[in-house]
Amino acid sequence: MLEVYIIAYNNIFCVEYQIKTFKAFCKDKHKLIVIDSNCGEHVANTETKKVLCEKEGVEFLSLPNNLSNPGGGQSDILGHKLNYVYNNMVKQRNPKYFAFIDQDFFPFADFSVKEQLDEHGMYGDVMLNSKHNGPRESSPWVIHPWLSFYRTDFLEGYNMDWMPILPVFDTGGRNWDNFISKKGLSLEPYWIRDTIICYFPWQAHSDAGPPNDRDKYFNWNGRQIYGQTQIYDNKFIHMLNSKFLDDPFNPKTNWCKGFLDAALLKSNLTL
Repeated sequence: MLEVYIIAYNNIFCVEYQIKTFKAFCKDKHKLIVIDSNCGEHVANTETKKVLCEKEGVEFLSLPNNLSNPGGGQSDILGHKLNYVYNNMVKQRNPKYFAFIDQDFFPFADFSVKEQLDEHGMYGDVMLNSKHNGPRESSPWVIHPWLSFYRTDFLEGYNMDWMPILPVFDTGGRNWDNFISKKGLSLEPYWIRDTIICYFPWQAHSDAGPPNDRDKYFNWNGRQIYGQTQIYDNKFIHMLNSKFLDDPFNPKTNWCKGFLDAALLKSNLTL
């Protein structure tokens, strides 16, 4: 069984479409587990997510309130939450396989990771050391937790730690020293970054961002919204900036909803 852990913060759209898309496209025997990350905030949102999960037969768990702001920036906060889930849920439940996936990272085509996990132990988006200047093969690296699948026994004996090492690594960076380097893993069996396709649907109409990135943002409802979405391995779409995407009238939310609805309809599934 593959257990898929979704850390869900204050966004009903993301939970609804994680449920729809994993049911439609994940061909491995799996269980989706929604982890409420509101930590006592946004009480109405938490209740709505809980009711939705109960209706769809999806397991719904919560993080303790003291993780709402454990210190540091957003990367640190997510690192603390992932460490809690790994140490207090994954290790206790001990599924054969598990995944950490961002709430706004959705499958949109049939996929299976079991063969890759059985052979190589991991699958996901490789994150390189941002300060490394040489060839990618010589760079320190980890699997970024926004798209990450593991065979659980592949991690046994290592002190897994999803905290960042800023400025060189985002969330999950400590797993280079604690796991990847100690296990002596080669990067190449895990490299899928050459498959990434980046879209900026509003680029021609945008002038809202900071210098050098003005065409990558658009203004909506008094906010600057980052316009990029990303396709990974022709199987997953990453919305990015989902903390701003809780309003169904947000054009980026609507763009991604239309994209996912089209994929679901193409698979002859009822929306």
